[in-house]
Amino acid sequence: MNNSNLLERIRTRAKENGITLVELESKLNLSKNSIYKWKTSTPPAEKINEMANILNTSTDYLLGRTDDPTPIDVYFRIDMKNVPEDKREDFKKELTLLRDFAFKRLQEEEKKLDDQEKDN
Repeated sequence: MNNSNLLERIRTRAKENGITLVELESKLNLSKNSIYKWKTSTPPAEKINEMANILNTSTDYLLGRTDDPTPIDVYFRIDMKNVPEDKREDFKKELTLLRDFAFKRLQEEEKKLDDQEKDN
C-alpha cells in the first residue's frame, strides 16, 4: 500500500464530502494529525473501513485497488481466478449490465406499485 496515495485519496474524498480532516479525525475518535501520520505508518483496518463509510466510498478505493470511488455493497463475491486474465474486463462489463438490468426492473416494479396506489 502506498500510504501517500492513501492520504491523497482521503483528502480528495473528504473535500468532495465537505468534511475537513480535523472533522474526520473527530468522527473516527482519532487524535489530532493522526491521518497525516498514516503517510508513514499503516492505519488500523477498522479505521480504514470506518473512514470509507464516512467518506461514502470503498476501502478498495482508499487503498488504491480501484480508481472508482463509488461505494460497494457486496452481495456476492466473484472468484476471478477462474476467469481468464484477458476476459476479466469483459466479465466485469457483463456483471455491470446485469446489475443495471436488475436496478431497472426494481424501478419499474416500484413505478407499477405507485401507479396502482394512485388508481386506488
